Amino acid sequence: MKRNHSVSFKRASSLLFFLLLSLTALQAQIKITGTVTDETKETVIGANITVKGTTIGTISDINGKYSIEVPNQKAILVFSFIGYTTREIPVGKNKVIDVVMKEDGVMLNEVVAIGYGSAKKGDLAGSVAKVDMEELNKTPVASFDQALGGRVAGVQVVSGDGRPGSAANIVIRGSNTVSDNSDGSPLYVIDGFATDDPNAAAYNPSDIESMDILKDASATAIYGARGANGVIIITTKRGKESAPRVTYDGYFTWQEQPQFLDIMNGKQFMKLQTEMLTEKELNDTYFGYSEALGRKRTLADYDYIPYYNWQDEVYRGAPMTSHNVSLSGGSKNTRYSSSISYYNQQGVIINSSYESLKARLTLDQNISKSVKFGATMNFANNLSKGSAPSQSGGGTSQYYLYQVLAYRPVTYNEKDDLINNMVDESGNYPYNPMKTVQNSYDQTRTRQLNLNTYLTWDIIKNLTFKATFNYTWRQDVRRTFYNSDTYQGDPKYSASGVNGNFSDKDRNSWSNEYTLNYKRRFGDHNLAGLLGASLSSDRTTVMGAGSGLITWESLGFWGLDSGTPRSITTTSVESKLMSYFARFNYDWKSRYILIATIRADGSSRFPYNKWGYFPSASFAWRLSDEPFMNLEDTFVSNLKLRVGWGATGNNNTYNDYASSVLYATGQNYAFNNMLTSAIYNSQIGNRNLKWETTYQTNIGLDFGFFNNRINGEIDIYNKDTKDLLLYAEVPGSLGFSSVQQNIGSINNRGLEFSINTVNFVGGKGKFKWTTNFNISFNKSKITGLSDGQESRYSSVITTNNYICKVGHPLSEMYGYVYDGVYQYEDFNEVAPGQYVLKPEIPNNTEVRSNIQPGSVKLKDLNGDGKVTAEDQTIIGHGLPIHTGGFTNNFEWKGFDLSVFFQWSYGNDVINYNRTRLESLNSKHTNQLVSAANHWTPRTVNPDGSITEGNYTNYLCAPNRSLTNINTDREIEDASFLRLKNVQLGYSFPTKMLKNLKIRSLRVYVSAQNIWTWTKYTGYDPEVSTRNSAMTRGFDYSSYPRTRSYTFGVKLGL
Repeated sequence: MKRNHSVSFKRASSLLFFLLLSLTALQAQIKITGTVTDETKETVIGANITVKGTTIGTISDINGKYSIEVPNQKAILVFSFIGYTTREIPVGKNKVIDVVMKEDGVMLNEVVAIGYGSAKKGDLAGSVAKVDMEELNKTPVASFDQALGGRVAGVQVVSGDGRPGSAANIVIRGSNTVSDNSDGSPLYVIDGFATDDPNAAAYNPSDIESMDILKDASATAIYGARGANGVIIITTKRGKESAPRVTYDGYFTWQEQPQFLDIMNGKQFMKLQTEMLTEKELNDTYFGYSEALGRKRTLADYDYIPYYNWQDEVYRGAPMTSHNVSLSGGSKNTRYSSSISYYNQQGVIINSSYESLKARLTLDQNISKSVKFGATMNFANNLSKGSAPSQSGGGTSQYYLYQVLAYRPVTYNEKDDLINNMVDESGNYPYNPMKTVQNSYDQTRTRQLNLNTYLTWDIIKNLTFKATFNYTWRQDVRRTFYNSDTYQGDPKYSASGVNGNFSDKDRNSWSNEYTLNYKRRFGDHNLAGLLGASLSSDRTTVMGAGSGLITWESLGFWGLDSGTPRSITTTSVESKLMSYFARFNYDWKSRYILIATIRADGSSRFPYNKWGYFPSASFAWRLSDEPFMNLEDTFVSNLKLRVGWGATGNNNTYNDYASSVLYATGQNYAFNNMLTSAIYNSQIGNRNLKWETTYQTNIGLDFGFFNNRINGEIDIYNKDTKDLLLYAEVPGSLGFSSVQQNIGSINNRGLEFSINTVNFVGGKGKFKWTTNFNISFNKSKITGLSDGQESRYSSVITTNNYICKVGHPLSEMYGYVYDGVYQYEDFNEVAPGQYVLKPEIPNNTEVRSNIQPGSVKLKDLNGDGKVTAEDQTIIGHGLPIHTGGFTNNFEWKGFDLSVFFQWSYGNDVINYNRTRLESLNSKHTNQLVSAANHWTPRTVNPDGSITEGNYTNYLCAPNRSLTNINTDREIEDASFLRLKNVQLGYSFPTKMLKNLKIRSLRVYVSAQNIWTWTKYTGYDPEVSTRNSAMTRGFDYSSYPRTRSYTFGVKLGL
């Protein structure tokens, strides 16, 4: 029994001991509650509250309340929220801590992504811009790139046209290449993974948490090989510790019918035809017998005979809808988020549309105190219908929107079925625009899957290891089919007859990265270091097939197997990149900041010059913290000088095997008097190919005045790119015309200025007015081409209408100077009605005997008495002098109003629509109304009197224009100021929503592309249908951009 009592006593003692330990542990956990409000006593929803130095954290609820457990009284709570100054409050003996958040005018503590990490904006030494995602998402777009224009200094966004789903082209601080098929797109880093082909349409703009743009080389050099064109870092939303939160974000948009170009009506068209057609041709067509009139038609009859404006038949108003539902939440150890979105945009051209379905899932798991794991899945399925109107099926007359404008508007007689006729055989083979679009089948489906994972391990205090893996699969499938009611498929005009094509492009890429981060604070000294390595692979396969003379036309695309195979193509290419990189950061009191990086990249594209090395260094000095500046009692609140230098690279060879000799099949050689299939040499390899390198210097100044109510930054930069990867001519004896080489160099220099102001805060209802303004100047200069080469040409439809010349900027337009029209006084009348050009009057590239009054006149620039190719000169500039944007935001009692303007100044556009629609060369083809103001000859009346003609210099006489000649006549100033977006919203008070169990509710209305001030006469000055570094600013048959109106709702539960 004693033994039993002893055992019981021991068990009781052990139980009491563990209970005491548990009570001690419970006592160590202190529960803190409170409310987070702003200076107006409004609750702050979603404020972050963390225990400093730990992973413990929570967020404030719909009423601004929070509850958090801290380990002891020595704990420090950190309160943070975007747009407010971060506050740190010791717990002490407090059980309730209410916090008032103060607005931060400059947000020096705002965190921005810098590549393999993040930093406070105030601690940056390079040029990094943070995109305001709240403002960006006020524009209803399918992808984030379409809304970036005018938002960030130094970032120019050029969209080819307004086609649904079309991607925008982004250029940061000018293009680094002299290429006619690329403009130098930036590198995208999405959730830590780099790609130069991001497919922006695969990501829902509502899922993006932040977007940071690295502009100078000291910031981008950490990405080395692919950072030369700038870096856009995108971080998507992830779950936070909170109860489950559901958010719906949706809108409905109505797109107006595009504004019409001013083309001729029926009477104007007929008047022009009377000048271009013979009497017999008129009698056989427009002036033939009319059963309704009981006589032949006359010109006067066309005052009331109906006519077609094909723009009205093909263009329409169209809806656009977007729906996004997201769920997020989690516990201390497990956090999750998910979203699904649907977007549908019907095109303003009939039978065109864009549809997108996206899904996203994230998970973050604390495996232990020191180990964390995370995963992300993003899937997109996009479908684009309708061909790009700026792409033709043949010659210039086959561009789709040219047909809309040029197809004849009137019938010959009552039996002439203009709507159902496929081709107007009397004209220059223009085909019926309605029939074409109704009977063409052209769709592209893009699917993309992204899988990302990460694992972090806090090895010891201040030292963290991180491993990441990414896999991306993308498939682009295009299907086309042209039946016999299309120009491309009508056997009368197409040798292929009814035909179709199929192409499947699959891209599989993966990347694996490992980094080691170290951070340590020694008093006022902060040190940080990064070591990393990465390996990535990219494999692309392409398969295509075509079929013609299809017999089972009724099956459409699925009847391709009933036709004759035309071509089968297959391609498979692969490239790999291995990298090592390091970064060192040091600052003292955030007053002196030093950052240095180095990266080594090895690329499979340069097997004989594999490795490139890219260093950078930057220094920042916060002058406002210097005691000798004595700024403490002045209006200056922040003054920081930044200086940076770095080298970055580019391995975009446009061909993964440019260094190798390539062979192909498909050619026949004569052997034994017979043609035999053979393998032939398709490419000369260049073993000397190496990295293209860009060196950039940046000097910047960050400033803040009046407690940072006025803040901004100024940057000037100089960027030199050398060893450009371009195709250069080689001697014809080699059997090839060109081979890729490292030739040439280009310089970009510029100035950027951004300013943010809080203009007014206060008054009843807490009225607030803020303004954001940015402007960018960039000037490019070609500093070298291949040995002995002074210029390089590029052709868009016509020959050599763009030139790149040493000492000149990119995208200069090249041709002759238009000098009006030859008048009678330029000729000697050698016989009645016979004119010979006077000897002292220069010709216009044509034989002098062919030139007559009313012909096009060109300037003889070199004064040699004749116009030849030597008289061509620079006639336009595709690049702007400066671009920018500014936004005004107003807030009052739950209402908010945003007004955004965007502009571009000093750039020209070749309006090739005018070239074609003022040509006066094609019978039965409609023209612009302006073409009515053309030169006409004098007329000798039967009584011998003379009726004078229209001796204008605006436009030549019919059939007197020059072909394949570029002049400055069609070059127009495309500078513009656009009221891009206006949005008015209302956020319902949380007190009103509380009883409805609604966390937040905002409704808004907005309008886009409201008004554009410009001299440009085309559909839209912000267009470039041939968007490359050499050919910026070309407009022909572009999809119109329209005004639209939106109603939207954002609901939080």
